[in-house]
Amino acid sequence: MDDRIARILSLLFHPLLIPTYILVILLGLDTTFSVLLPLQMKLLVIGTILVTTFIFPLFILLIMFRLKIITSIYLPKREDRIFPLIALSIFYYLTFYLIKDIYLPRYFQLFILGATLLTMVTLLVTLLYRISMHMTALGAVAGLFLGMAIASGGYALILLIGTIVISGLTGSARLKLNAHQPAEVYSGWLMGAVVMCITSFLL
Repeated sequence: MDDRIARILSLLFHPLLIPTYILVILLGLDTTFSVLLPLQMKLLVIGTILVTTFIFPLFILLIMFRLKIITSIYLPKREDRIFPLIALSIFYYLTFYLIKDIYLPRYFQLFILGATLLTMVTLLVTLLYRISMHMTALGAVAGLFLGMAIASGGYALILLIGTIVISGLTGSARLKLNAHQPAEVYSGWLMGAVVMCITSFLL
């Protein structure tokens, strides 16, 4: 894997984009929502999630960089991640509060709630240890699909396998770019998978 492919994978599977991907997948696979929700409503919901979980957090990140609260928008240092993680946990919770009474796939609401909890756990871990947030996010996706596969099987198992493949490619990309050590990649993925899987079982 060359550096260009590694950068593309890192951008394509950036943690802030994961919630939008999950919503698109779940809306597309659930026939009930495919029938009941018109295309314009789907686009509106997807756009709203993109704004609250990607655009707003990215905007806050840029402000933090301009104010020199963080040294880089790529958050290379453990200390750089504390305030962005606090902001992200707030945005995730606000997103959950916004959608909890909207007729959306239950597993998406579960994912956003789990992502809120996971971000807070990541914040606590970051106080002592630096982990890969790319892999934490992808681990959370795997944990969600594992919970779905255990509950209903079917397409969720295929999604889980696909997520594991993507996780392997993205983890290799992060290592290729020297963004993380192997332990940071593996521990991040495992933590994301465990927290999300437990959330899916408890709720």
